[in-house]
Amino acid sequence: MEENVTLDEMLSFREKKVRMQETLQKDHDGATIVALGMNIPGPRKTSPGILLAFSAGGEELNRLFTEHGLTVMEETAVGEKAGYFKLYAVKSPDPHFVKKITIQMEETHPLGRLFDIDVYDEAGKGISREELGSPVRKCLICETDAKLCGRSRSHTVKELYGRVESIIDSWLIERGR
Repeated sequence: MEENVTLDEMLSFREKKVRMQETLQKDHDGATIVALGMNIPGPRKTSPGILLAFSAGGEELNRLFTEHGLTVMEETAVGEKAGYFKLYAVKSPDPHFVKKITIQMEETHPLGRLFDIDVYDEAGKGISREELGSPVRKCLICETDAKLCGRSRSHTVKELYGRVESIIDSWLIERGR
């Protein structure tokens, strides 16, 4: 599954995610929707290591939901050449609280920089880090705002992907694998 993905495949993958989110929102009226994806730059979105990291993200989200007394009404996952994503319909009176715990996960988990966790309120509106006063995501390599760094193409795809592999490798070593 370590093939390069085409632009059409990426667009189709994103459309599938949106359709599935909308369905989950309709099926679970009033739910907070949580979407877990991976920040993987470049045309190769899957590998055994990325899958392990993605799975760890799902396990950690499930642990956090349980720890904070949040009920997962439904979860669904997709894995294909264009990447991985997992959607959760979470029963929560406060979607901003859910976003806060996902931001904490992104900032503290050893793989957190690779996780892309979006939270949507009961109306389907995404909750941003900025709304909650949290800092923007930093570049994988330097301390610059990731969006600005990406737009300016400060680093090559090879450098960025190498950093992804380094983060995953360090995490695997830490876990004794």
